[in-house]
Amino acid sequence: MNNIRPLTLKQSLSSVTTFADLFSSLRDELAARYRSPIWGATLISLTAYHWKIVVFFFTESPSAIDAIAFIEGNISSRSILNAIVIALCYVIAFPWIELSIARISAFGKRARNDFHTEEREREIGRRKLIAQQQAQLIEIEFKNKSDQSKLADIELMKGYQNILSGENFGRWLKDLQNGPINNNLSNAITNYLYKVDSVEGKFINPEIETAHANFVSDLSTLGSALNDGKQTEDISRRTELTGFSRKAFESHQAYRQEVRRLLEV
Repeated sequence: MNNIRPLTLKQSLSSVTTFADLFSSLRDELAARYRSPIWGATLISLTAYHWKIVVFFFTESPSAIDAIAFIEGNISSRSILNAIVIALCYVIAFPWIELSIARISAFGKRARNDFHTEEREREIGRRKLIAQQQAQLIEIEFKNKSDQSKLADIELMKGYQNILSGENFGRWLKDLQNGPINNNLSNAITNYLYKVDSVEGKFINPEIETAHANFVSDLSTLGSALNDGKQTEDISRRTELTGFSRKAFESHQAYRQEVRRLLEV
């Protein structure tokens, strides 16, 4: 008896650790078997096939003799064999059932994806069509505005041309360069400048308006020179009138060229 030594703390902890590892290993083994497709299905099948026994033990508190008698009365080798056969049929048939479900599901997913793709393409097509229609409407609206602006400038140009008595204005300027002054020239210039200062006296097209503004400036200078009150025999006045008339004629020609180019009249 004296030869028996008590366990040290280290040996005690080692024993506890070994027992815990054994218990954990056993628990993992049982869990693995329970999760196994065969053992799990067999356990579920046995439980379902002998549900009366399960209900009996959950609802009653029988003695050992009564429990054994009830089990023997509700279980047999045939019932166990039937439960195992059902579990095996389930294990064998389930992968095929799962495969069939997966194929049907994949077919449905492909059909759904194709439908979503077609709907997305239709939506993109509708948006492109709407964008094209809007672009066409904007283009038509812009063209209408451009045409209206062009028509307005043509009407204004015709009004200006009528004030200058058509082609007579060019002849009056050439006559002025040679010496004679037409009595209608001063009145035409005055009426023309009055029209320019009115609200509707500006061209919409900026290029035509620029050329016309240059002509108006030269025309205004010529008009001022005609009405400055100096004697006709004054040589310096004659020289000024000749220069002003030539400049007005050139700017008038430049303005008319812009009108022909941009308004096509």
